[in-house]
Amino acid sequence: MSIRVNGKAYDWGDVSLQIPGLAMEVQEISYDDELEKELVYGMGSKPRGYGRGNYKPTGKVSVLRDDYDALVDYCKRIGKPLYEVEFPKVIVSYANAGDRTRQDVLNKVSFSKLSHKDAQGDKSLKVDIDLMIAGTIERDGLAPI
Repeated sequence: MSIRVNGKAYDWGDVSLQIPGLAMEVQEISYDDELEKELVYGMGSKPRGYGRGNYKPTGKVSVLRDDYDALVDYCKRIGKPLYEVEFPKVIVSYANAGDRTRQDVLNKVSFSKLSHKDAQGDKSLKVDIDLMIAGTIERDGLAPI
């Protein structure tokens, strides 16, 4: 299965949400993170360094409507609202033909927003789900901070 990771189409990709009892196929995933930085000034008008602030990761997945419906059914089975479902990791594996497989890990993830958009002539229905990432994003084994 090809997949889009942060807007780039890869020849091969897999996203595992690691929800016991539920198999969901993700069509697209995007995620980013940032570390706040601010210039620090002393005497004069030139910065003499910088200070660091908070680390902030965010993400979003797109799934087909039938996978979203399976997620809703799963929530009903376990007796938990969608926004209270938490999972320890989202594992994103991807590669191009002939390249090594890369793996990113999103830690401590839950759902924070749903977006439905359908239009006349659509061949498939998709649901976008914003992710709340309470941990870090490890890119190919490298921790951000």
